Amino acid sequence: MKTSLDSRLPLPLYYQLKEIFDDKIQSGVWPVGQMIPTENELIRMYKVSRTTVREAITALVNEGKLQKKQGKGTSVCQQKMEERLGRLTGFTEEMESKGFVPGAFVLSMKEIVPKGQVKEVLLGDKEGVILFIERIRLANSEPIAIERSYWPQQFGKLFQGMDLSVIAFYKVLEDSGILLKYADETITAKSSSKTDAKLLGIKEKAPLLCMERISYSVYDEPIEYTFTDYRSDRYTYRVQLQK
Repeated sequence: MKTSLDSRLPLPLYYQLKEIFDDKIQSGVWPVGQMIPTENELIRMYKVSRTTVREAITALVNEGKLQKKQGKGTSVCQQKMEERLGRLTGFTEEMESKGFVPGAFVLSMKEIVPKGQVKEVLLGDKEGVILFIERIRLANSEPIAIERSYWPQQFGKLFQGMDLSVIAFYKVLEDSGILLKYADETITAKSSSKTDAKLLGIKEKAPLLCMERISYSVYDEPIEYTFTDYRSDRYTYRVQLQK
């Protein structure tokens, strides 16, 4: 872990300082929730200007790793989970790739007669029932999102009798020979309702990232229609644009 600044390097001092602070956060020297040293203490420790300290802290605040508390100082934030757009993965796979233990708390599982957009997407002009599953998605036992998914009966029946608190939908489908080809996904934002806020352990009207996904099989048939509302304080999306 780097602990000192080197004026001979071409990197700005504030950036070197920011990297030192970041190392302390990532290594747990500065754990989540801890107040970091004051500006005056950091100035004395690293023998730099107040401007350099402020620029380093601001950079980490902008990255969501530190947060300033009015009248109290600066503390270490709970790190957000990040999903890169462009890959068709489920919540379980995403969490496992980041070193978290995925899980779920099942709120509801029932067959329903769909209406509106859900019916149009999954059944078209046909009549019938589909399987509706509502779960709170967990990462290391912490509630991260509320997932409401709709499945045509021929796919939904694969989940019946399974432990929905641990299964990964996509793996069950693939193990049954049903392969995914692509998904259309829309991301919007909204304020949490009183009910959803209680389920997620956040304040009412706190911002949520809302993901609407329609996944298709290799035969271009819709397999799922899912709405997932993520806590924006714990989850973020990243997309890489190339020219």
